[in-house]
Amino acid sequence: MAFFRQNFVLTDSFIRDKFILFNTLASLILNLGLWLFLLAQGRDLSALSPLHYNIYFGIDLYAPWYRIFLMPLLGLIFFLINFFISALIFKKEKILSLFLLGAASFAQVILIIAAFFISTISWGI
Repeated sequence: MAFFRQNFVLTDSFIRDKFILFNTLASLILNLGLWLFLLAQGRDLSALSPLHYNIYFGIDLYAPWYRIFLMPLLGLIFFLINFFISALIFKKEKILSLFLLGAASFAQVILIIAAFFISTISWGI
């Protein structure tokens, strides 16, 4: 526990790094946008929603409407884990911490694209 307390300090150099600041804000804004996009879809509470599409078999996974919110939740968890690991290793491995935060932003973009296509499939039903 002492190792964690000594190394996990949000130093000025970590917070003031423009790449870290941009990717942190971008990840949070994209994740919030994903939550709002999925909330705006207005699912019927009693209906099953398609959650996965396969080009060979079509829709192959139906689930209750609330399971669609696992995507933004997993995106938020992925961001938080990457952020804390990035802050923990920033002093020793700056480039790795930058890659971790860049990957978190990229994951949010991929999740938004996936949510858009799942919503598009839902509209076609």
